[in-house]
Amino acid sequence: MKKNPKVSLLFSNPEGSGIEKQVVLVQGIAKCDDSDLDHGWERYLPMWRKKEPYIDGFLAAREQFGWFWKRIVVEVEPKKILAWKNGDTSKPAEAISL
Repeated sequence: MKKNPKVSLLFSNPEGSGIEKQVVLVQGIAKCDDSDLDHGWERYLPMWRKKEPYIDGFLAAREQFGWFWKRIVVEVEPKKILAWKNGDTSKPAEAISL
């Protein structure tokens, strides 16, 4: 991503994305922050905790899962967003204004 920061993110699984019956494609420019693999991601912990409350159990055993907690933070600036209503990708996507 540092050499070519153009990325696409596809949200199509309602369980993982929280977007029911939708398919959303985000195209954008990624910025990678690998300056602090051990703690750089901690600023996102409140959001992570809200999404997955059981994460605190893993945090309590952080020393046992050393490499799991090494994280590169990737932030994506959206440039184009496409959405397929009701997840029907056989029809044209709707462009979402930014």
